[in-house]
Amino acid sequence: MKSLLLLLNLTLLVATSCQKETSTENVNDIEIWWINSAKVDCTGVGPMSCFQIQKGDKLESGSWELFYNQIEGFGYEPGNLYQVKVEISKKSEPIPADASSLNFKLVEIMSKEPDASLRLTNIWKVLEVGEFKDPKSFKTGEALTFEINRSAGTYFGDMGCNSVRGGIKEADAENLILGPGASTMMACPDMNVEQAIGKALIDTRKYKLENNQLHLIDSLGTILIKFQAVD
Repeated sequence: MKSLLLLLNLTLLVATSCQKETSTENVNDIEIWWINSAKVDCTGVGPMSCFQIQKGDKLESGSWELFYNQIEGFGYEPGNLYQVKVEISKKSEPIPADASSLNFKLVEIMSKEPDASLRLTNIWKVLEVGEFKDPKSFKTGEALTFEINRSAGTYFGDMGCNSVRGGIKEADAENLILGPGASTMMACPDMNVEQAIGKALIDTRKYKLENNQLHLIDSLGTILIKFQAVD
C-alpha cells in the first residue's frame, strides 16, 4: 500500500512539474518599445529598411538600435514617433535558417506623435557664423550650404575651404547635438570662416526654426550659425 501511494505521489509530482514547464514556455513576453519616425537602410539577408527601436518606458535620444523584423498588426506611418506594446513569442518549428526564432505582434499603440525634429531635413544656406555674414566658398565663390538629413541622422556641408560630413547624435523638438565631422584636408589662404563653422558645429546644443531660418544655439543660448532654407 505504501509503495502504491509513493508511486502515485511521484507520478503526480512529475505531471505537475511538466505542466509548470509547459505553461512557462507558452507564456509570451510583453515589452514596451519606442519606434523612431523613419526607417534606415540596413543589411540583413540582403539590403533592406529597418525600424529603429528603443526598449523601456523612457525614451533616450541617440540610443536607437536596428530592428530587422516585422511587427504583426503594426501600420507604420513614417514621420511619427511611436510608443507601443509588443508581444514576443516563439515560432513553431521548423524555422528557416535565415529567419528569427521569434514572432512580434502589436498589442497596443500607447502614443503616436509627429516627430518635430524632421523639420531639420533640408538644404540650408549659411547666412551668418559668428562675425562673418554671407560667407562664400573659396573654390566656387558661391554661398556655403549644408544638407541635413534627420531621418538618416547625417549632415554634410561646405565650410568655405573644406567640406565636412558627420552624424547627428541627438535631436528632438529643441535639442540638437552633432557628432564630430570628417572633413577634407585642403589648405586655403583664409581659414577663419571654416574654423568658426567647425567650432559652432561642435558647440551646438539647441536649435530654433522659424520663418524658413534655422539657428544653431549653444548651451548659453547664443546663436552660433544662422541658416536660410534653400528649398
